[in-house]
Amino acid sequence: MNKILITGATGRLGANLTRQLLERGYAIKALAIPDDPKRSKLDGLDIEIITGDLRNQELCADLVADVDAVIHTANILGPPSGMDGNTFFDINVKGTFYLLDEAAQRADVLERFVHISSDAVYPMGNHHIASCYQPIDELHPKRPSGLYALTKMINEQTVESYHISHGLQTTMIRPAGMFAGKEILSRWTVGFVTGLLRSAINEHKSGLHHPDLEETINRLQSDAHPNQPCAPRDPQGRPWLYSPSDARDVAHACICALEHPAAVGEAFNAAIPRPFSFDEVAAYLATRRGDSIFEIDVPVRWVYWSDIRKAKSLIGYQPQGELERVFDTALAHEAGETVDVIPA
Repeated sequence: MNKILITGATGRLGANLTRQLLERGYAIKALAIPDDPKRSKLDGLDIEIITGDLRNQELCADLVADVDAVIHTANILGPPSGMDGNTFFDINVKGTFYLLDEAAQRADVLERFVHISSDAVYPMGNHHIASCYQPIDELHPKRPSGLYALTKMINEQTVESYHISHGLQTTMIRPAGMFAGKEILSRWTVGFVTGLLRSAINEHKSGLHHPDLEETINRLQSDAHPNQPCAPRDPQGRPWLYSPSDARDVAHACICALEHPAAVGEAFNAAIPRPFSFDEVAAYLATRRGDSIFEIDVPVRWVYWSDIRKAKSLIGYQPQGELERVFDTALAHEAGETVDVIPA
């Protein structure tokens, strides 16, 4: 396996994956969209760059014609301003279909098709729909909520179908709330906690729904600053838990899926090694930045816990996103220092 096609090569994952693959000696064909504002991420790299749109099936045929494997990271997280739902759906779903359809024509020689899905196919984090159990593994029932999650679910079904019908050597990776650099800092704040609780007020199926949420939100808004580190605890004194994914670790998961024979036909969660509690993150940020911590008892508990044991045991996934590495990188990036991750 020598030449790899990466779609979405300028994205949060694609840019970091490109560098990790180059370090391992692979040749890279990278797809960038026309007038890509993030094209500079690829400057200075010894790679082949193709500009185009995956909704062009002839382009898809050209993209897969001379590569040994495909890692499909390209997608849109949500319709940007001015884009309607139909266009968003076409970009995420039709583009994936065309790419898979052309890859399937070379199923006898294409060594791997790694598709980047999302933990959005589950009821991940119990704020939209209560989960059946925690941590959430790859066997958890799929219950996508919202258009983005729906497109991811459809794409997974398409990937599975081409694996069965054409023998395409597919693997799926489901990142959990991916971040790169300083992005992670805003996810442990009073504002973040307030937003989660507010979203559950009228969502009776949410695992966070509770009749006392308005009172809790009022306390958060009146007694604390939105950017203040927050340490919420439920009535039993248990802290909230969150296991997002570091883009560096997800890139590593892609390489594991690319290179390990046991990956074929499987789906794998990708996240940090263990969930962080809001208590420990708030304490760490208070120590490093001198922030004051806002501690609050809340009537519900948010648990966003992605089970990564399957990836660790089957394909050698070894995430490095421990608390110190994640937040030292984030704080260095915030301060304008050079870090080993390409930001979003």
